[in-house]
Amino acid sequence: MTDCREEDERTAESSAERGLVDTALSTFVSTPDDAPRGSWWLRWMLLAHDATACAAAWVAACMIGVDRNAPSIWSRSRIGFLPVVVGANVLLIASNRLYRSRQCSIRAVETAALLRACISGGLLMWLVAGRYGARSLDATRLAGGQVLAVGAIAIGRALYRAVLRRARRHGRFTRPVVIVGTGDEAYELQHLLIQEPELGYSVVGVVGRAHEFEQRRFAAPLLGGVTDSLAVVRRTGATGVIVGASSLSFRELNDLVRSLLEAGVHVQLSGGLLGFDSSRLRASPIGRESFFYLEQVRLGGWQSRVKRVLDLALASIALVISAPIVGVLALLVRRDGGPAIFRQQRIGRDGKVFNVLKLRTMDIDDPRFTRLGRFMDATSLSQLPQLWNVVRGEMSLVGPRPALQREVASSNEPLLKRHRVKPGITGLWQVESRDDPSFADYERCDVFYVENWSVRLDLMIILQTLFEVGRHAVARTGLGASPQNRTTRTDIEFRASHKE
Repeated sequence: MTDCREEDERTAESSAERGLVDTALSTFVSTPDDAPRGSWWLRWMLLAHDATACAAAWVAACMIGVDRNAPSIWSRSRIGFLPVVVGANVLLIASNRLYRSRQCSIRAVETAALLRACISGGLLMWLVAGRYGARSLDATRLAGGQVLAVGAIAIGRALYRAVLRRARRHGRFTRPVVIVGTGDEAYELQHLLIQEPELGYSVVGVVGRAHEFEQRRFAAPLLGGVTDSLAVVRRTGATGVIVGASSLSFRELNDLVRSLLEAGVHVQLSGGLLGFDSSRLRASPIGRESFFYLEQVRLGGWQSRVKRVLDLALASIALVISAPIVGVLALLVRRDGGPAIFRQQRIGRDGKVFNVLKLRTMDIDDPRFTRLGRFMDATSLSQLPQLWNVVRGEMSLVGPRPALQREVASSNEPLLKRHRVKPGITGLWQVESRDDPSFADYERCDVFYVENWSVRLDLMIILQTLFEVGRHAVARTGLGASPQNRTTRTDIEFRASHKE
């Protein structure tokens, strides 16, 4: 029984965090009825946040460690340099297309682009500091300002994302679209957008063939045929269409897209590929016609060797640093007479069974968190022993979560792909869907990671994990999360092993 109870690991969303987001939603998103509601409004809000965060970070950098005999932090040179810093950083962020939803839809991609922009900004500030007479801003202070700016912008964007997701679940800040097509691909697109309103789309209807529509359980109404697409868009007030290309013939598709673009309609075209990272698509025209080349993903080679080196280096350093913390926590856990370390058999790479380690968080005789266990669960300190699993080569820092044996026995074929790689302490599911967990997201993220893995993606997930752990720890320990309103990984694993 203890084994089953210990499956209850980190919380995905606490009642305290929902209260925090709801408060922000009521203040930040509550705008007058005549306020702009579209993408431009959101972009200006995000731009204003980035500029404010950058300015605050640089003022803080100027204030930290200032000697009494040093020039005033409000000297003319520094005041004049501040607009240059803010303007340059905002322009670099914009140049990386970080004010476009399609670039920011995946957190790891957004984080990589943000780091790239801020590193470029730091180098630019260092080059122009002397020209603007800001010599009191030495290289250390310049670097510190950019580091603080990255942190402030990332934290603000995470809150902005949480607020926007919640607002979209309430039907706000969404783009009304028409689904073109009634085949399997169009059905899956419609299902995805309706089930996940936080993606920012509101499906007003479908156009296509009536007999195909009747064969499938579309939630949206059929509003006409493919040739009626433009008329339906105008009649419903939709601002865009999403085309399931496989539902249309070659001629239908080309005629439709041209007519919609000429009318100024926003067009998104599905390529029929699900679960492929867009970074793997390369424009590769043939005879002036549009084609894409799909990059191969090789789970071996130099990237695997780099991944193992990173795992060993980072896990070893983390083990040394965290050893005193783990030792103290282990002594505290053992006060009730039970073991400090909980071991559970999980399935690793190529189906190999191993014992995953964690600090025990549950009472021995009662299926509830102990007071210390709840704290370790909230801060993810209970996962620290898994660093030893990484050093031993049984796990990686980043990868799919290690599966239960009963879960593997009932997994579908796509989900079994996760056993091609080592399971990880953290992964794409933890950083992308932690606020809104579901088995569908669990499966989608694990399969996506395996099919699109890279060292770059791993590094971005690690950085995002550090931020997410800190954010959840503050929300759940500082605001007193209630354990009654919690969705846990146990729920996800139970659904995985009992999925119909």
